[in-house]
Amino acid sequence: MPVAELKPIPTSVKAGYGFAETGITAVQLFSQIYLLKFYTEIVGLSPTLAGIALAMSVVWDAISDPLMGTVSDRTRTRLGKRRPYLLIGGLLLSLSILLLFSPPTLASQWGKFFYLLGSYVLVNTAMTVLSVPHIALGGEITFERNDRTSVFGWRLFFSNIGMLLGMIIPVAILSSLGDESSKANIQTSRVMAAEIVAVVILVSSLTAFLVTKGYDKITPIEKVKKLPFFKSFVSVLRNPVFFPLLISFVIATIGRTFNSAISLFYYEYRLNLKESDVIINILLPFFVVLILSIPFWVWISKKYGKKIPAFLGIFSLGALTMIAYPLFPPGEIRPPLLVAILGGIFAGSILILDSILTDVVDYDEMKTRDHREGLYFGFWKMGTKLSQAFGIAITGFILDAIGFQAGAEQQIPEIGFRLALLFGPGVGFFFVVGSFLFLFFPLTDEKHIRIQKILLKRKSKAERSH
Repeated sequence: MPVAELKPIPTSVKAGYGFAETGITAVQLFSQIYLLKFYTEIVGLSPTLAGIALAMSVVWDAISDPLMGTVSDRTRTRLGKRRPYLLIGGLLLSLSILLLFSPPTLASQWGKFFYLLGSYVLVNTAMTVLSVPHIALGGEITFERNDRTSVFGWRLFFSNIGMLLGMIIPVAILSSLGDESSKANIQTSRVMAAEIVAVVILVSSLTAFLVTKGYDKITPIEKVKKLPFFKSFVSVLRNPVFFPLLISFVIATIGRTFNSAISLFYYEYRLNLKESDVIINILLPFFVVLILSIPFWVWISKKYGKKIPAFLGIFSLGALTMIAYPLFPPGEIRPPLLVAILGGIFAGSILILDSILTDVVDYDEMKTRDHREGLYFGFWKMGTKLSQAFGIAITGFILDAIGFQAGAEQQIPEIGFRLALLFGPGVGFFFVVGSFLFLFFPLTDEKHIRIQKILLKRKSKAERSH
């Protein structure tokens, strides 16, 4: 092979790299599913204020993502340019998640608001320091197209392991404490879960740091004149290949965040199911099937390309969501379980989008002769965070608007039907729109193969001259 990037990388490196996603995603899902309900029903913060606090902190996180990406692009240390942040971010994230779920006793609404805002800003800042360099490193440890898809397949695999941990650990602890409706037990379960998640973060980030040694290199082709920060940001947004991909991803992620934030409300007040029943009998099978579907999506993207499978997977997820969830009868486990299994298969297509982003970075490198994975994945993360902020904010406002009473023993009779409309058509709409916007993505597999041939010639030339 003319360049080192085309050599297959060991499975142990792929798996070790992806393992960091376990801690990252455990924090994300733990927060998305439990945080809003914890602060409204246990801490006693109003849904509107809680939604505003969460949205503000996520907006800050979104803004900091491309900044962190550019910082890691320009970092030069003996440990590499991305790897040092795996250690720093892992430590900060483990400490901040403990603070988030251990609030002091505060009497006023504004005291509770500012504690949530401050602690969640810390969590999201630490998440940025860890996750942006990590995802950028995934686009650099191999240059080969199918190997990249495999790398991001491992990343999605461990991401879903993290989802399982972030989802199951709190409810497993709560069930072991006895009365699941006890506020004291709920609070204890969340604190203990945060402690376990903190350990997972430390172990997974350290593992990724160790196994990627030697894969975080500065290649000769990277030694070019760098654009100033602001001009770099503008050039990314003007990239005709990146922008349609980013917009479709943002729209779909709003739906995913909205789904996570409102799910426990829907299952409790529409289907009359206990939290443990929902987690074990519906959400757990969903994520298990999602994990098992990853090899299928890796295979199908190799055989038929990336664009059409990604579209069909996301569209099918949206259509299924819109149709099914308003129809489920209260108290029944089997219908939502069946839909969760189908949804898990369709949701596996998400890994293709991350893999496609590495193709966009290749396009940018061909045009600019610069190597800017960090900046692009920073914008990618920013899009994720902005969509999460929007999804969380509208959840808080909508819960107030439909008449949900935080902490009340009884809700109005209409609340179940209104939640069904939000959880079904309200969520599915974003997936369907995002999938159709993705059809405008202009970079085909054939074009990307040509781009890689050009880059390979440049890399070979650069290696011969050094």
